[in-house]
Amino acid sequence: MPVNRWWRRDPSERYWLEITNRDDIGTNLLAPQVNDQGKEYWSYALVREVRPGDLVLHWDKNHGPGVVGYSHVVGEPFESIITWQSRGTYGRQRKASGPEAAWQAPLGGYRQLKLPVTQARLREIESRIRSLRDHLAASVDGPVYFPFALSDTRPLRAAQGYLTKLPRALAEELPELLELRQTAISEPHEPEVPDRPSVSRPKSPRPAGYGRQHDARRRQAVERYAMDLVLDHYRSLGYEVEDVGDRSPWDVTVRRDRTETHIEVKGSTTSREAIDLTEGEVRHAEGVNTCLIVIDQIDLDDNLHCHGGRWRTWTDWTPRREELVATAYRYPLPGGGQAGRPQK
Repeated sequence: MPVNRWWRRDPSERYWLEITNRDDIGTNLLAPQVNDQGKEYWSYALVREVRPGDLVLHWDKNHGPGVVGYSHVVGEPFESIITWQSRGTYGRQRKASGPEAAWQAPLGGYRQLKLPVTQARLREIESRIRSLRDHLAASVDGPVYFPFALSDTRPLRAAQGYLTKLPRALAEELPELLELRQTAISEPHEPEVPDRPSVSRPKSPRPAGYGRQHDARRRQAVERYAMDLVLDHYRSLGYEVEDVGDRSPWDVTVRRDRTETHIEVKGSTTSREAIDLTEGEVRHAEGVNTCLIVIDQIDLDDNLHCHGGRWRTWTDWTPRREELVATAYRYPLPGGGQAGRPQK
């Protein structure tokens, strides 16, 4: 049976849930191509449906159980080999099989959640999760591969499977997944994700004209406020400070006692657990001692005046390449584009 790719038309549907008891969580996705009966099984076949940049949450059966962390897909799925033993009641009665054909997808940047999403936590909001599932099932023609089993006789539990599709609406329901949601933003400068979003709703049209200009002005006001806070703070400590953001891949240079430090500054009106970085910012921090300062939770009024904010500092900061998640691409245009406007 072919996979029902209901998520393909919505680029924000980038989430999956691996349900596993493996010890090397976050290494890869790996499942046989067929089940014990020699037939294709939807939960194994989903491994070949993930795409680079997708985010995979990991449900650990051994600890919790619950969602303990997440990774991102770093390459296209490919055919591989596995020595596999099914984990169901029937599978436990069988010895491990020999090598067999498998689907594999490479993962990178595994991060533990600061606060795991336990099974007990999900059971607290089971009625809401049931509503989300029913809404999705009513809007999708075919199976949705939901990550949790819900019934009238047993409390919520993980689905009987290996890989499942985690709907975006469910990821948005859990404050514990704020870092994950911010990591999944598909455009570096789109409107920021609310800290506690409500449930699934139709995708709103892109703002145009004045709306875009207004968003840009808000961003500039917040960025300028954060920069000024940093500049004023280091001046008060006796440093010589210089704003270099308009000509360098970092924002502020501070000097004192013949020592120079480069500072990267990020400002936000929301609580930030993930930030946007350019390739230039990453390369600079890889080669030069850099300090990262993030000032979030900034209050911004309708007149674009800022105040407040939470200050966090990472000294000797170097971003790890394996933890970077692509949110935008630069694409060299191929030859052969037709000049002029289409006539039909």
